[in-house]
Formats: sequence, structure tokens, C-alpha cells
Amino acid sequence: MNNFNNNNNDEVDIQIRKFLKQVGVGSHIIENELKTNSSSSFNICIKLEIDNKEIKKFETTIKK
Repeated sequence: MNNFNNNNNDEVDIQIRKFLKQVGVGSHIIENELKTNSSSSFNICIKLEIDNKEIKKFETTIKK
């Protein structure tokens, strides 16, 4: 049986959305680096960890 009732589930959803908003707002760091760095190619990686366990790694290359 799941221990989450609807109120707890809603609170967890709100906390996840707040965290994702922080990540989105922080993405300006990528834009600033692209503007100030003369490199023509950037390897970008974001690693998702839960309790210090790597869950997923998101990687891409951005070319100017």
C-alpha cells in the first residue's frame, strides 16, 4: 500500500517543480559561458543524483 495520500503527493509534486525551476533558472550559466568563451564547441553534462546515487546523466554538445 502506498503511504502517500493526495496531500502528501501534491506536496512532493510542488517540491519537485520548485527544484526543476531552480535548474531552469540556473541554465543561464550555460548561456553566459557560451557568450564569454571563444571555444567553438562545448560538452555539457548534468548529472541527476538521489541520495548520492547517480540516477541519470544528461549530456550534449553545443556548437557555436
